[in-house]
Amino acid sequence: MAETEQAWLYGQPEAKAVIRSQPADFVVDEELNFSPSGAGEHLLLQIEKTGQNTQYVARQLAVRTGLKNRDISFAGRKDRHAITRQWFCLPWPIKADVPWQDWQGEGYRILQVQRHHRKLRLGALKRNHFQIRLRQLDDAATVLKRLPLVQQGVPNYYGEQRFGIDGGNLVKAKALFAGQGIADRQLRGLVLSAARSFLFNQQISARIVAGYFNTLLPGDIVQLDGSGSIFRADEALDALQQRLEQGDLHPTAALCGLAAAEKSQPQQEAARLEASWLAGHDSLVQGLIDFRVKAERRSIRLVPQQLSAVQQDDTILLQFALPTGCFATSVLRELVQYTDAGASKQYGED
Repeated sequence: MAETEQAWLYGQPEAKAVIRSQPADFVVDEELNFSPSGAGEHLLLQIEKTGQNTQYVARQLAVRTGLKNRDISFAGRKDRHAITRQWFCLPWPIKADVPWQDWQGEGYRILQVQRHHRKLRLGALKRNHFQIRLRQLDDAATVLKRLPLVQQGVPNYYGEQRFGIDGGNLVKAKALFAGQGIADRQLRGLVLSAARSFLFNQQISARIVAGYFNTLLPGDIVQLDGSGSIFRADEALDALQQRLEQGDLHPTAALCGLAAAEKSQPQQEAARLEASWLAGHDSLVQGLIDFRVKAERRSIRLVPQQLSAVQQDDTILLQFALPTGCFATSVLRELVQYTDAGASKQYGED
């Protein structure tokens, strides 16, 4: 298997389809991980944007409100070639009028405005809700047949957006680790993230090939479902395996970087295999350490919530929800061989 290829959990799909032929084929709704307080010196704006990226809308809000770019925050970055409903935030005096109608612009409109007592932070999301239409589908029956499998969970791969056009962010990361500096702090963060994401994907793929995706190993680090809480599978492996099969917990893989706490380090067979799966990528692992990126763990299994599919002629409308930080394309790739028409138009992640 080539370095950049990723193993399928259920085998490569047979059906082919096209996604994002038009923005309405890919709809994303953010769900915040808190409820607006209804009072305070910040405004939360739910904005629907079409054909625009998140940074563009943030800059437009700054211009139209007379604020600085740094005053505008958002919970998550969303694809441009889509219809996305997401949250932005800006400071606004409590007693001042809120002429939000004047803040709207080309490609975006404000759906609602709520006051809140603090600034919106990146990542302050519980989940994202997706509606994705598969067009030019050549075999709808096989897609629907695979749906029950996908409902059990898919590999929690980072999507291709993370790596830039033709994997350019990973190329830049290798150059950075070879001594070519990157002055732009934001770009440097993107390429470091690309390197770490690539290594994570490599571990998942290797674990699938080895037959351990849904099998706990002695010394594995596992994560409780719906929580960031992790612990080591040192004892009662059979009982933990049963909990894994019930979806109560998931195996994890390393997000490489500076050594984390001892309790988050795999041991025994899990440690040996993880080291072997990262072998051959020593320069990337060391580069992340040298740049003092913090090591973490991430679940290797992604279970789509509220997954459904409705067939309409030669199209299928998929609906599902994913925790923040997870990629819809990880679900799609296990269902169908898709061509991303949006990517061919040079649309993508901000």
